[in-house]
Amino acid sequence: MKKTDDQIDFNFSRPIDVQINLEVEFINFVLKEINYEKEKNLIFDKHLKFLILELFYCWLESNNQMLSVSMSKRGYLSNSRYNPNKISSYTIRVINFLKKENYIQFYPGFFDSIRKKSRLSRIKATNKLVNLFKNIKLPTKIKINHPSREYVIKTDGRKKIEYSDDFETQEVKEIIFNYNELISKTIIDIPLLEEQFINRHDNKKIIISKTASNANYMFQGTPFKKFKIEGCWWNRIDVEFLAIYAKFFIVNDSPTVFFDLSEKFNIFLKKKIGIENIFKKKDLEIFGRSQICYLIVKAVNSKNFESFFRSVLTEKKKYFKNEGLPTKEIKKRLHVFIENNQFISNYFFRSYRLNWDEYLMEVFYNLLKKCVPANIPVFLIKDKIYSSKTFSEIVKSNLDQILKLTLSEKKNEIGFTDCASYNFKSKGFFSRMFKSNNSSSRRYIERVKTYK
Repeated sequence: MKKTDDQIDFNFSRPIDVQINLEVEFINFVLKEINYEKEKNLIFDKHLKFLILELFYCWLESNNQMLSVSMSKRGYLSNSRYNPNKISSYTIRVINFLKKENYIQFYPGFFDSIRKKSRLSRIKATNKLVNLFKNIKLPTKIKINHPSREYVIKTDGRKKIEYSDDFETQEVKEIIFNYNELISKTIIDIPLLEEQFINRHDNKKIIISKTASNANYMFQGTPFKKFKIEGCWWNRIDVEFLAIYAKFFIVNDSPTVFFDLSEKFNIFLKKKIGIENIFKKKDLEIFGRSQICYLIVKAVNSKNFESFFRSVLTEKKKYFKNEGLPTKEIKKRLHVFIENNQFISNYFFRSYRLNWDEYLMEVFYNLLKKCVPANIPVFLIKDKIYSSKTFSEIVKSNLDQILKLTLSEKKNEIGFTDCASYNFKSKGFFSRMFKSNNSSSRRYIERVKTYK
């Protein structure tokens, strides 16, 4: 049965990726089946291949996911360093062709003048195109990214901006490029999950992506100030989800551990504002350790209680298990939280910048500088760092050094927690993982086959 517009989740979409590798042959089978003789020229060929390839990857991730596309020429910067394929506004012409030939479903964008928000147009493959996709024979290895893909991205806080390379950006580029090469050969997943996506606290779906997980280094001003490493599906996970599933992540062919950086939040507070917070038993009955960290940071950074309260209210599922919790009860619990933390509450609502997330990024980037050259994959998910247990002592040693340096503490060792056991076999995790203490979903079993 065809879905109506009211039944379609337009938020379940991703932007088109103009940095994919177009030098792949498996998609040529589909292109040969599309009759576009009247339109045929080299520019049309390139843009058609680009769109069909993106529609295929999007469908491969989930048949309900859509691509967001601009139907304005201003939405395309063909000469940007972030556009190695030189994809231009010619894309609009190809979209209109595919729409006319019934290869895509098209949902026009709009501007909401009341809410002052706009939504880009959405496209997805029709059954006519999907039937062609189903006959594609994928090679064992797919090079998804363009060889000149740009992973180091400068922004003005809202949009990408151009920059000139220097010694600092070259250093970052080398590390982030090699990190992406490393994670492209690594699998991190939650075997228990049946669906191809995770529902976040704000009801947005996060695809457990096979094709669209690239670690981008985003910075403003200079490369080592106000930077973030994001772009992979695990970077979009929220605190509420992680509180439930932290112990169920698995990094490919070995048992997995994680290092909880929230253990160092007290020392971080002490260094930044001179106060050492002790997690209260009363607070821990209501909130998780990570949630307490983020609530303290949010309170310190807020202008007043009302702005703090409104901010928490918009993310209440992130902090409170009961979604139906009345507003009055949430306000009451926040007041209790403040009373329980009197010695630090003097710093609340003074718009003081307590940059916990920036500190986590600093620690993780320094860890990448140690682990990437050694081919040790590590993953930062909120305030937790995951690695295979095989490398746990090496990762721990590196983290101990980094924490000692960044927190100016003589003794700053960190422990690690074992993730759930899946009865790993000595002859290889991927080939013999069907008997386990925790059941693995069919989705996961199918996914790991591509990593054998």
